[in-house]
Amino acid sequence: MKTAFFTICSRNYLAFALTLRQSVLRAEPDHAFYIFLADEAADADRLSSIEVIPVVELERPEIASMALRYTIMEFNTAIKPFCFEHLFRKLDFEAAIYLDPDIEVFQPLTLVHAHLQSGASCVLTPHILEPIRDDDSPSDIDILRSGTFNLGFAAFARTPEAERFLSWWARRLTEHCFVDLERGLFVDQKFAELAPSFISALSILRDPGYNVAYWNLMHRTVDQSGKDWQVNGLPLTFFHYSGVIAGEPGILSKHQTRFATSRTAGVEPLIDLYLQKLAAHDHLHWSKIPYAFSSGPDGTRIPDPIRRHLPRERTIRAPLTPSDIAFWNAPSERVDQTSGKVITRLMLSIYESRPDLREVFALATAGGRHLFHAWFLTHGATEYGLSPIWTEPAFSTSRPGTLSRHLAWLQIRLAQARRRIIGS
Repeated sequence: MKTAFFTICSRNYLAFALTLRQSVLRAEPDHAFYIFLADEAADADRLSSIEVIPVVELERPEIASMALRYTIMEFNTAIKPFCFEHLFRKLDFEAAIYLDPDIEVFQPLTLVHAHLQSGASCVLTPHILEPIRDDDSPSDIDILRSGTFNLGFAAFARTPEAERFLSWWARRLTEHCFVDLERGLFVDQKFAELAPSFISALSILRDPGYNVAYWNLMHRTVDQSGKDWQVNGLPLTFFHYSGVIAGEPGILSKHQTRFATSRTAGVEPLIDLYLQKLAAHDHLHWSKIPYAFSSGPDGTRIPDPIRRHLPRERTIRAPLTPSDIAFWNAPSERVDQTSGKVITRLMLSIYESRPDLREVFALATAGGRHLFHAWFLTHGATEYGLSPIWTEPAFSTSRPGTLSRHLAWLQIRLAQARRRIIGS
């Protein structure tokens, strides 16, 4: 089958994508590899001879509003079905294999090719293959929240049922590719829960050498045999370095609490070598390039909490206008306003997106509004990286006193601790 490999990233993650590309072409030299860029075009001189497809070349009108509706992570995942469709319809591939940019391939994906050749429309890998027996994070409940299958890998053949699934998936991700666990959404991944129902020729790959990562290392032992890496005595096909931190080889992943270090997980040499490869692919340069769709034309950063409320007709070139800023800075009509403690529409959007804030600060009471106002100006603005243009309306009414600041901080920390203890 004429098969392509591809990944998706923004410019700040290009060192990861280039490291993945190098590993794929070493293991699968007869296949093409594409980088879909969820961003503006990158420095062509640094990427000569590399197949890079900027998002605008997908030529899908809905993507313009998606770039503004979603955070950088949400947008990178939202365009995945569009990329599969582009490879099938525009570049005439018979099959396509997606890999997250923070993956490294060590062996040919022989089992994936075999499933596709034998008639599979789709191949997926579960997060875990055995029950989780401890109380660390991620737990089995965390896996259920984020999705049974890890969509850092997905393979599709160009079959009628695969194309129907991709078309449906693309429509859903146009408006619903959010990290919103309360609503049962986790970017593109939760929709794959329906793949076994919608795709009759679905193959679930259970080989432990595929998609090894922090979420399944409690069941998989990684070691080196000569120059080769193994998992549970079998070849390591690809490792998913989700949550690694450049320059910190001791950290397995920032997304977990099960392993204190990469050494205790048994993968410190693997991660150390991987970070060296990121450095060789100039991560220091790429990581500093700003995300093109993070700001308006005047450089004003768009706060993530308002992205999902932006009108669909907004374009990539002009995401914010003075009237937009004035709208979000106006006092919310859905909150009883207290003199000197204005709650803006932006502040309410942040409040409604955070269970911990809703638990601690009751906006139905003057006291709750007072403490939320103090939290926003003292901690929230910093946490969300808000520029003065977004905080001045609240600051101009009143500046919180020392006691209010400390009390608001203490209450939110206690609420977060309670939620961690009960696992919600």
